[in-house]
Amino acid sequence: MDWTTYGFFLATSLLVGAAPGPTTLLVLSHALGRDPWRPAALIAGAFCGNVVLVLVTVLGLSALIVASQTGFELLRWLGAGYLIYLGWRYWRAPARPVAAPGAAGATAYGALTLQAAMTSMTNPKGLVFYLAFLPQFVTPGAGAGWQLGLLGASYVGVFVAVLVAYALAGRRLAHLFATPRAVRLKNRLTGTFLIGAGLCLLRYERV
Repeated sequence: MDWTTYGFFLATSLLVGAAPGPTTLLVLSHALGRDPWRPAALIAGAFCGNVVLVLVTVLGLSALIVASQTGFELLRWLGAGYLIYLGWRYWRAPARPVAAPGAAGATAYGALTLQAAMTSMTNPKGLVFYLAFLPQFVTPGAGAGWQLGLLGASYVGVFVAVLVAYALAGRRLAHLFATPRAVRLKNRLTGTFLIGAGLCLLRYERV
């Protein structure tokens, strides 16, 4: 895996991680309150959930990538198709302004951590990303296990940084999403970038 491939992976990771999803919107919603430990608990849970997904990816896909070029191509098309589908979903998404949950203050920190962990592990976006997207950047013959581990750890780092940014900018982001027109623009910009990333992935070839 060369630096160009790794750079493209990081850029795509930032795009996918920053796209509003269940975990990011959960952190954003709780960041609207006065207690900074609530979004912190959610971020900790998201971190744990994503670490589990990385371990599953490394342990379950290393042998497949080394042994099967057909398996790699199938995963590549699946990953690109998912990004394009996700972009289409954002284009079609209803323009609903983000609002803080009314019962956020009644939720314990431990429950928030578990909630974010479960959300991360069961979110189709995360599952498909790890199982279908990471393997596409692995160079054959260079140790699939450590490459998957590096890519997975890098994405977790990028995603946690994104969640921290959502938490710190929660109030301002909420104002940006306060009108249907602003939400619609955000959704369509996000969708366009995701579709573009999927099309670029279809053109990507391993060295």
